Amino acid sequence: MRFSELLFLAVLASIPIQLNKFFFPSFSFVLGIPIDYLALTIYFTDILIVLLIIAIAIRPPKNFYKVFKNKKGLLYSLAAFNIYLFINAYFFSQNREVSLIFSLKILEFSLFCAVATYFLSQKEVFKKSQKVIAFTVIWQSVLAISQFLLQRSLGLHLLGERSFDVSTTSIAHTQIFGSQFLRSYGTFPHPNVLGAYLLISLIVLNTNKKSKQSWFNTQNITSSIALIMTFSKTALLMAMVAVISLKARVKILFLALILLITFAYFYLAYLNQSYLDSIAERIVLASTALKITQGNFLFGVGSNNFILAISKYNLTSISQVRLLQPVHNVFLLILAQNGIFGLILFSLFFFKVSSHVNTKLKSVAFLVILVYFSLDHFLWTLQQGQLLLFLTVAYILSSQKEALT
Repeated sequence: MRFSELLFLAVLASIPIQLNKFFFPSFSFVLGIPIDYLALTIYFTDILIVLLIIAIAIRPPKNFYKVFKNKKGLLYSLAAFNIYLFINAYFFSQNREVSLIFSLKILEFSLFCAVATYFLSQKEVFKKSQKVIAFTVIWQSVLAISQFLLQRSLGLHLLGERSFDVSTTSIAHTQIFGSQFLRSYGTFPHPNVLGAYLLISLIVLNTNKKSKQSWFNTQNITSSIALIMTFSKTALLMAMVAVISLKARVKILFLALILLITFAYFYLAYLNQSYLDSIAERIVLASTALKITQGNFLFGVGSNNFILAISKYNLTSISQVRLLQPVHNVFLLILAQNGIFGLILFSLFFFKVSSHVNTKLKSVAFLVILVYFSLDHFLWTLQQGQLLLFLTVAYILSSQKEALT
């Protein structure tokens, strides 16, 4: 096994692990508060990815460049977007240091995306990748299920698990028949991120598996249970869409309809004040993003500068907590931070990605990205989210063409 191949598999295995070191220089403070989004952060996965990129640059695998033979337009669009981010950071950003760090991060993941596209296109490496992902999904699912049953974390700090229980302030909860329950986090920063990880992993794991029994294996069963315990509405809905699109039979459609109606009933029947507050906050952030755009339409306020920009509006939640977080829509976030030029280049890249959707599973994967872009920001603002985003893009661009039948 080549060293670069081993590094790639190590990156896949380490996606759930949040090992990192935060540094809070003066530019990472807003209103005197240190902001994690703006901190200079080095993750264990960053070290692995940089080593992987260096290994590929020094000794490219055989036929490495042939994988991109019909993807030149896509590579040019991705390169143009990266170049624009650096230009935008240097000349138009309100906080240049923060924008340059973010631009370097996107460049790192863009190069990783290219490397991942190559490895996922190799049949044997793809099989090994599925085994690695299956292992990480199983232990992550067992952890998530245990967290929900015990209603607390398990103390796995070395793997990046946060310390929390059902009474922890600002922890994610759900209401079941009027009672409050802790949602499963795994080792991710939020249950929604865990839900996205499990969903995308299920898509990759079931590629090239033609047996109907492949649905009933350990990783599929455990990850499905864990997915339910995240109570991530987006992930659960997209999982249902995936099943319907892949198994479009009358019985499956009827069952999916019953589940959807049941899900909608319980969601609406037990909609509590916290959900209403969350919706109100998202509307406020979206409205403010449009206000920021009006004054910075062409070039925006700079990558990763949204929190600095909204701090000037003195926004608070219904519970009177200062709102210092990104808008929950990646398209609005890029428009506000990088202007209309940035949004056009970003959209052009994803339009090019869509042209490589050639299986049902890839179409589901692409739809998952678009839905999360519309409803949340973590694919663009958090380390594990960015890893998931560019790994999913690499999967779509890979030569894997068979879907589950």
